[in-house]
Amino acid sequence: MKKDFWKQPDFFFLLLPVLAALWALLSGLVFYPRHGKAFSDKKTQYAEAAALIEQILQLEPARIHYQGQTGQSGDFDYTVEVDRFAKELGIGSGSYTLNVRQALKQKGKTRRSADLSFKSVKIETAAGFLSGMLARWPDLQCEQIALDKTGTGKNEWNVKMRLVYIY
Repeated sequence: MKKDFWKQPDFFFLLLPVLAALWALLSGLVFYPRHGKAFSDKKTQYAEAAALIEQILQLEPARIHYQGQTGQSGDFDYTVEVDRFAKELGIGSGSYTLNVRQALKQKGKTRRSADLSFKSVKIETAAGFLSGMLARWPDLQCEQIALDKTGTGKNEWNVKMRLVYIY
């Protein structure tokens, strides 16, 4: 009897319209309103982001054309940039060591790398340093990073990173 039930065409002629009506009802009352709310949230986030972008462009208008400038790659100097970002974040000059390597030619591009290590720095400060450097210099990459917890404080870390600048 069970096999005969599935073979009846009346069952499918009734079941399919009922399922389609149920889907339309659920879509109209549950699924689409939820997406409409999420879309309106995205519009407010976009408006906030647009205001922040406008503020950045007012404070530093040269940033929009920064990477496209000719001769830009020659302006990058590890010692100057690391010192500048370290001072901005309150990292003393005795708290880090910088070892810059010789520039190498690879596949028609020049690759300059440096090893940077911070002693006893907060993780938020190290992350702010790295994100600031990477945002300022788009061709800069962090190839390796290592974090070692120090025993002196609750949020004190030794951070070692290898930075690579390819131009």
